[in-house]
Amino acid sequence: MIVIADMGSTKTDWSFTDGSTVVKNVQTRGFNPYFYSTAQITEILNEDFEGYDLDDVTDLYFYGAGCSNDEKCKSVEDAIKVQFPNTIIEVEHDLLASARALCGKTPGIACILGTGSNTCMYDGTYVIANNPSLGFLLGDEGSGSHMGKELIKCYFYNELPKDMAQKLERTYNISRDMLLDDIYAHPAPNSFLATFAKFLIENKENKVIKQIILDSFDEFFKRHIHKYDSYQKIPVNFIGSIAFYFKDVLQEVAKKHNASVGLVIKAPIAKLIEYHS
Repeated sequence: MIVIADMGSTKTDWSFTDGSTVVKNVQTRGFNPYFYSTAQITEILNEDFEGYDLDDVTDLYFYGAGCSNDEKCKSVEDAIKVQFPNTIIEVEHDLLASARALCGKTPGIACILGTGSNTCMYDGTYVIANNPSLGFLLGDEGSGSHMGKELIKCYFYNELPKDMAQKLERTYNISRDMLLDDIYAHPAPNSFLATFAKFLIENKENKVIKQIILDSFDEFFKRHIHKYDSYQKIPVNFIGSIAFYFKDVLQEVAKKHNASVGLVIKAPIAKLIEYHS
């Protein structure tokens, strides 16, 4: 049995396959190693895989947000080994998963727009160039956490229409007094900020909300896509819920930058199974 896992900051999708057919799918919590220790990741997996028989798994390909260097990959691998002790485990960055899912074995530009954001140039096997994302504090332009942060800023700076501000308060049962406490006390603030993306999706026809989305994508193109010399010559491919649900706005912004949007998919698992098969 082969397992292919795709982890974002919010959730992890695990597909158990015999090489051609998906036997079962499992969804667990996400655990970005920049925010969780090996012990904490181990605890999450122990809880989420309780009752599962994992003895027949021979190979596991794990692609995860935050698995960007040897130290972080080792932290995740050590935690996974507790649940899969007799399995050959390969831990790679989620950016490589996105590139392989979007481009297969063909060179191209691959982008992630989900809770966070990232981009790369891919040679058909590996990532060969990457403009750094910098995470939700300094970067993640175009992502759910970036848009959520801009929405909250508009709310506090009284830049939202009154009806939108009241709708936001009702939808999330929040007040100005408690919101900042929730953000700064949350163990994974990037994921918390990204939860507000649903509000943006549901209200994207509102002029102010639409502008937040446009500005975030515009900054994403300027700071990241422009760094790849061929971005106006080949399609720019996207993966992630933000790209998927805002595809029309993304295409609008891409056109402004004389770029074209290629493949847009919500999640990479199905394409990764194809790749590894």
